[in-house]
Amino acid sequence: MKGKIHSKSFSRYLAVQAIFNQSFGFDQKQIEREFISQNDFKFHIDLDFNLGKKTFDKVFFKKIFNNVFENEDFILGLISNNLEKSWTFKRLPKVLQALLRVATSEMITYPKTSMGIIITEYLMLAESFSIEKDNNFINAILDKIHKKLEIHE
Repeated sequence: MKGKIHSKSFSRYLAVQAIFNQSFGFDQKQIEREFISQNDFKFHIDLDFNLGKKTFDKVFFKKIFNNVFENEDFILGLISNNLEKSWTFKRLPKVLQALLRVATSEMITYPKTSMGIIITEYLMLAESFSIEKDNNFINAILDKIHKKLEIHE
């Protein structure tokens, strides 16, 4: 089955992949250049999507990707402070770390985006990265982070 995918959804997916790559020591600027210039993407979430150059919102990608680094301490603090006391951020799988970092970055960068949209998008991405078993955990953490960000507005 073929379908269309929204440019922001695809950009979120790529941002999580880019942050995941960075967690293995790859250079931030090099990753950004490679993701921005890449033209042959494959995206699978239970469906095959027809993707073209216009599918990728480069501005949105760059903002949420770069914000992960610009607000790194704040983002890591938000995530870490909302984990159970027996857990640390470093104990989480790298793909889950990347997903939470990008989702939190988006909440900070685009505070007017509906929390329902953000949670739905990142839960869908968790499925594409085969970490859907963590969906309740992801939902709870993102909800707690969102509430803390609302208090600070």
